[in-house]
Amino acid sequence: MALTSKKSKGSSNSSIKPQDKVDIHGVTRSRCTNCSECPQFVSVAGHVLCAYCGCPPAKHDKVDRKRGRESESLDCDGECCGDSDRMSDSDSDEETSSGVSSYSGHSRHRGHKKLPLDTCEQWTWRPRYQVTAAPPRVTALLDVGGVEREVQVQHSWSNTDHSPNIYIKQDDPLTFHRNPVYQTTDAIRAKGGEDAGYTCGLHVWEVTWPADFRGTHPVVGVATQDCPLTEPGYKRIVGSNSSSWGWCLKSLKIYHDSRKYRNGVSYPRDIDEKLKVPTTFYMILDCDRGTLAFQVDNDYLGVAFSGLRGEQLYPCVSAVWGHCEVTLTYIGNNFLDDDGSID
Repeated sequence: MALTSKKSKGSSNSSIKPQDKVDIHGVTRSRCTNCSECPQFVSVAGHVLCAYCGCPPAKHDKVDRKRGRESESLDCDGECCGDSDRMSDSDSDEETSSGVSSYSGHSRHRGHKKLPLDTCEQWTWRPRYQVTAAPPRVTALLDVGGVEREVQVQHSWSNTDHSPNIYIKQDDPLTFHRNPVYQTTDAIRAKGGEDAGYTCGLHVWEVTWPADFRGTHPVVGVATQDCPLTEPGYKRIVGSNSSSWGWCLKSLKIYHDSRKYRNGVSYPRDIDEKLKVPTTFYMILDCDRGTLAFQVDNDYLGVAFSGLRGEQLYPCVSAVWGHCEVTLTYIGNNFLDDDGSID
């Protein structure tokens, strides 16, 4: 089953508008040189200061308008690149932090001439010859087509098990919103079905995390109840301790507090610097086999973690980006009988 290109209601308006980068004098601004943590000037009607870092416009670098136009001319119309997103220079340094938006998406103006394949290929997911078929249980589950909304809500984000800087959107209980808090990392766990966590069965979720709202440490994975949900500084909470296992969408590495994963292991294994995780992908937790895996479109990326049998696990996300929103949509589950066949 191919991923839908339609964005969820909770993230449809998440992209930063060009005018939000302009100060009251019409000057386009970028990163803040005063606090060094805000990668983009964000204006709010009636206010002069940056809405994220609180510094005046003059403390933010001016954007070279001519260079900006040249950069836009290289954007394709999205038809040759699918839903892949590319990263701007302002987020190239992993240690520079969080903010409001440092990614730029593709231009989708009608009538825009498509670029040659070799130009746009760098923004696609893995080449087709690398596409790997998912295990039969996963394929069978994805082919079913999802579950009812009530069940999705039951298996999505918890209203109580999250950092105080995070809240569930009232109009979309599948999506959380993180408030911009300086030098802080926040996390949230899912409900775990009936708040009991996952200990058996195969479970699949569709994760929607817009690329321009990820920042430097966007991590998705699973955790037990022992994993902390907020910490000072910018870090990967999910994967930084022995009670969580996480995939960082920025570094494309998987993390866990063990000798093997502490410094990160490349995932998928055949990645290169051109790969960018698209807005929507699947997370696959097989409690029967004790594995965690991910899938992009029909490309199964392989097992990220094993040895999870016996753990009481919850989907978990940690984020540093101000105003980021992540949607967790439950696709469904299946269970093995005692003889190993699918129930």
